[in-house]
Formats: sequence, structure tokens, C-alpha cells
Amino acid sequence: MPLRLVPWSPEYGTGIEAETDAAADDGASLVDATVEGAWRAMSPDAAPVPAVQIVDGVRRVEAHAIDDSSDGSMAFGLFGSYAVGVVRCEGTRAHIPDDERVLRVRRRYLQAGGEAADRAVPVGGSVLHFRAELPAQAQAPADLVAALNRLMLDEEARLAEELSEDASTLTLVDGPLRLRAPGPRVVGYVKRTHRWYLGADRLALLGTLAVGERTPLFRIAEDTGQRDRLAWYLRIADMGTQFHHLSGVVRLETPGALPPSDAGALADQTALVLPRLASSPIRDPRAPQNLTPVGALEQLLTRRLGDRLWIRRRIAAALEPAGATFAVAAEAS
Repeated sequence: MPLRLVPWSPEYGTGIEAETDAAADDGASLVDATVEGAWRAMSPDAAPVPAVQIVDGVRRVEAHAIDDSSDGSMAFGLFGSYAVGVVRCEGTRAHIPDDERVLRVRRRYLQAGGEAADRAVPVGGSVLHFRAELPAQAQAPADLVAALNRLMLDEEARLAEELSEDASTLTLVDGPLRLRAPGPRVVGYVKRTHRWYLGADRLALLGTLAVGERTPLFRIAEDTGQRDRLAWYLRIADMGTQFHHLSGVVRLETPGALPPSDAGALADQTALVLPRLASSPIRDPRAPQNLTPVGALEQLLTRRLGDRLWIRRRIAAALEPAGATFAVAAEAS
């Protein structure tokens, strides 16, 4: 078999992180793949969607810290920021609403044990407020980074729940669906594959999909207590023969309670719209999965977080009188 590349730039890892062992179950035992009949490539059969809104977020570790208590114990701390927003696509135009109701910036000080306190960091004529939280079972700096990521995902879910109440618009949210009360036309967009949920016999179909073709729906009945989901794979781009044939394939999912006919219509609409939004390696290091409008949203959200080096210096200056000890190694976000 030929050696082929995975298109993401190496610093972002890879969009395919699922097991490659064909003998591995990889979630196939949790799946009912008979929802839409025979397992075959499907072309979209639906009216074009008038508008699509895509919810996404960014997060960043501003600084790590260590809190020394009077009894000699230490607790790791983390100053973190995250922002979520939405980009709305209608026709050939994309628009990012600049409204604090839908473009939200949050600051948190997370600590692994002890007694965490809110932190106020003066920056010029204003103040950055880092609200304190004690994540359950957090012990190490990596646990705090994971907790910050969960906070961002929770904020994304809240925003998506609010926006998805508009049944006239298709709402996409980054990653597997985590919404407690999703609207009738909401879809999770999974651009990094950690689990295939298909056996080797069905997985083979993914490599044969043409751009805009999808697999039939399959029902995922998780063994973790998570709600059932209806999912499908879709090819959004053909990256060429030098890249692996799964490189332009993404998984999408919608709530399992949705009637299969309605879920199939949503799947067809994603097949019509997402190939037009796929990014190019010339512009995005996570092409094609990181959609072009999402890349623009991420850039805006990152700017709203502020300059990371300047904020880091202001945090250090704010804590200098207290003699806080900082872990100065930069944290990749």
C-alpha cells in the first residue's frame, strides 16, 4: 500500500487519531447501521439551507501558578481565558455578530485544592477579572488545562442551545453534541476523529465517497450514559492522491430522538453546504476540516482574548506584592 500524508500541519497533530487496527472494535458494537437501509454512498436530496450558523470557541492558558499555604502544602493554579462566538453564513456571505450576547469572553482562575480566590488584574485603565473555581478532582496542571477546556465547551453548548431555537437556521457546533436541550436543527461537527464507530467492512465505504456524498445514518448508543445520537460521515474535500483518502472526511451527528427522516434531511443539507465551506491548506493549517468561516471566527475570538504576553506580564505584576511563585514555562493552547 502507498504511503500517504495527513494534511494538517504537524503542530496541530492530526485530524485522524482513531485506532488503525482493523481488528479493533472501536465502538462498532454500539452502532445500528441499518437506519437508512443498505450501507452505500448517498448523494444529497434536499433543498438548500437558507442560513447556517456555526458555534465555536478558543481557550488559552495565560499563566500557571503555585499557591503556598501556611501549613506548607502547595496547590497548582492556572489563569485561563476563553471566548466563544458564532459565524452566520447566508448565500456567499459570512458574518460574525459583534454582540456580547453571542460573542462571549470569560476569564477564570482555576486551582487544584486549597482555597481559591478571585483575581483582579489591572490592565491600563481597566481590570481583568479572573473568577476563581476549584475543579473537582483536579490535582495536576494538566487537570486544570482539561478543566479550562470543559468550561469553554460548556459555554459553546449554552450558546448553541440558545441559537438553535431558531428552527429556520441550521446550527453547527464544534465537536460531538453535548447540548442538554438542543433545537430541532442542530448538528455536531467532529473534525478530529478519535473513534470510528464502524467495523472494517463499513469503514471501507468512507474512502470511496465523492465530495458531497455521505454515508447512511447510523445510531450510536453509547455505553457511557450519553444520549443516543444519529451520525453520518461526509466527504467535504478531495485532497489529492498524495494525502490519505480519509483526510477530507468528517463525522456529523444529531440527537438520536430526532425522527430518522428529519435527521436524513439535515444530513443532506450538510452535504450541500459544508463542501463549499471547506478550507484550503494554503490558508488554514487544519484544512480541510477547519471550515473557512470558523477560521475567521477563531482569529477574531483570539484577538478578543488580548495579547497573551502583555496579559501574562500584567498578571505577574498584579501578584508581585503577594510573592506568588510562577511556573514560567509557556503553555501551548
